[in-house]
Formats: sequence, C-alpha cells, structure tokens
Amino acid sequence: SQQELIKRVCGANRNVILVLSGGAPFVMPIERKHRAVVHGYLCGQAGAGAMVDILLGRSNPSGKLNESWPYMLENTPSSPYFPSKERTAEYREGLFVGYRFYDTASLAVRYPFGHGMSYTTFEYSDLEIEDSGASFDITNTGSLAGSEIAQMYVSCRDSKIYRPKKELKGFTKVYLEPGEKKRVRIAFDERTFRYFDTENDSWQTEEGDYDIIISASVADERLRATLHKEGVTKSLSAPECYLTGRIHNVSDEDYKKLLGREIPNGAWSGEITKNDAICQLYYAKSPVARLVYKVLTGLKNKAEAKGTPDLNILFIYNMPLRAIAKMSGGMVSEMMVDDILTIVNGHFFRGFGRLIVNFFKNLS
Repeated sequence: SQQELIKRVCGANRNVILVLSGGAPFVMPIERKHRAVVHGYLCGQAGAGAMVDILLGRSNPSGKLNESWPYMLENTPSSPYFPSKERTAEYREGLFVGYRFYDTASLAVRYPFGHGMSYTTFEYSDLEIEDSGASFDITNTGSLAGSEIAQMYVSCRDSKIYRPKKELKGFTKVYLEPGEKKRVRIAFDERTFRYFDTENDSWQTEEGDYDIIISASVADERLRATLHKEGVTKSLSAPECYLTGRIHNVSDEDYKKLLGREIPNGAWSGEITKNDAICQLYYAKSPVARLVYKVLTGLKNKAEAKGTPDLNILFIYNMPLRAIAKMSGGMVSEMMVDDILTIVNGHFFRGFGRLIVNFFKNLS
C-alpha cells in the first residue's frame, strides 16, 4: 500500500522527496520517480522539527548509513539460513555480514554501507601513510557549510587468510565551511591489521602488502595507498565458498568444516525450556499447554486471513517462556515460570502444587 501511494503521488507531482522512518533497511520503490530521499531512522519527539529544518535547508544533512540497503531480502547473506531449523539459528554466512558480504561477492546494493549525501560536495586529496595512521586533506567544494564522514578501509593483497575483501578500520567526521580545507588523520590501532588465528586461538597479523583505502562510502573510493606489514605467513584453509564470498548455497559439508564440529540438530524434542517460544507449546506434553497453542494459533491465523495481522498476538506467539516473568509486572516470578514449565512438560500435580506455593511466596 505504501509503494502504491508513493507511485500515485509521484504521478501527480514530480517534486517529491521521500521521508523515511525505520530501524532497518526495507524495500524501496522500484521506479525512482521521487527526486530525493531523506532517512530519519527512528526519530524521537523532536524528529519532525529536525526533518523540517533539513527539508527547508536550515540544516545540512551529514549522516551516513551504518548498514547496506540491498535490493531485496533474498540478497542478504542470512536469507537462505534464517530462521533455521526449529531450535537452532545457523550463521552459515560466517564472516560475511553486511557490507563484508556485498563487497566481497561484488553484489550490487541499493545504497552501500557508509553512503550519505548532503547539500554540498567534498574533495579528498594528498594521502600520506605512516606506520601509525593515514593523513589526507578534505575540501568543501560546494556553496554550503557541512560535515563529511571519511572512512578508512583496509584490504590485504593476495591474502591467504579467510577474510572479507576489505574492512572498515576507522572513520572521522569533519565540519567545513564553503571552500575550506582541513588536514584530517585516522590512526591505526592494534586491531587495524589483525585477524583471529583459529588454529592457535590468538590474534595475528598476516605479513603482506595492505591497501589503505580512504572512501566516502564502502563503494565510493577516493584515495588509496599501500603499506607493507611484517607478521606471520600462513594459510588458514576454508571451503571455496567462504574464500570467494559466495555463501548463498553453503553445503552441510562446507559449514561443518567452518564450524569445526558436527552441525547441531535443532529439532524440538524432549522438554520445553525457558528459551523456547510459546508457539513451541505444540510439542508440550501437557494437553492444557497444547490447548493454549491451538487457541493462539487460531487467533493468529484468523487475523492473518483478514489481512490485518494482530501484532499483540504475534508478539505473544513468538515470546520465549522466560519472558512471562519479565512481562507480568511482578505477578509471576522466575520460580513460578519454572513451575509452569514443569506443568508444560507433563508433571501437572507436581508443578501446580509448587506454583500455588510460589504464588503466595511471590505475593509476600
């Protein structure tokens, strides 16, 4: 419905700016008929006034995205594996989270990590690399004052280690008047060149040539220089899919090699625990608990059939049982949750007796 609204408004007026509010990336209109996009993330009560200042030019937007915006959910590295089998979540994407995946796999995104425009423009120049950091100039080449967030990425040439193509290792924000130039510096630290050696259970630096890349976003490189680092020379083997970043079809065998052990069987079996969700009462030994599951599932399905999902029911349906104590305002204690679990797992009289005792203890 929102996509259709945007399409119709843009059809009536070409001068449309999308104002976005949300805590995570979402699918953008396929047809880019809007003139610009301003993202406010999750603004508080002063957010509307701040957005008006941005739209009217009283303030210059200077934010950058701290996440990549893919074209579709299926492009995300975790899409094929989450949610996983019943109890278990499998992180088969390994190190390739966010921009580390899209950049390594050369997969195009709608908006790259670190992206952000403003009402002015910036020019980068004169990169110098020392053992302790990178220094360079930034010039405001536009007609308005504004801030730029410069980012430093590091990439190891001909690396023999399982790692992303490049990684963010530092950033700095600088405010500049029109025409102003400033020398800025991003320091190296003990984390800049290291990787974790799983064979020796320690942090190491791989010997080799490292590209120091100064960028306006992960996809907008401005300056580059090379620095040689001393360290260890070794190869940490990994399945081919992890070396190339093509991790949308990781086999059980490849994931087992990365995991270093057998893949846990995530099937629900045995006793329900505090960490299991209320929707998992389907597997409960207590008929009362299974009835609770059936009632909630019926309410959920009825609301979805109408096309208006009930968020409260969905919240309860997927809530872990441990949250009953936290969400009841003190009426239910942790011990009472344990008693409820005893009932759920088929020991009605034992659990109910303890529940009554702990109920009165909780009251006092």
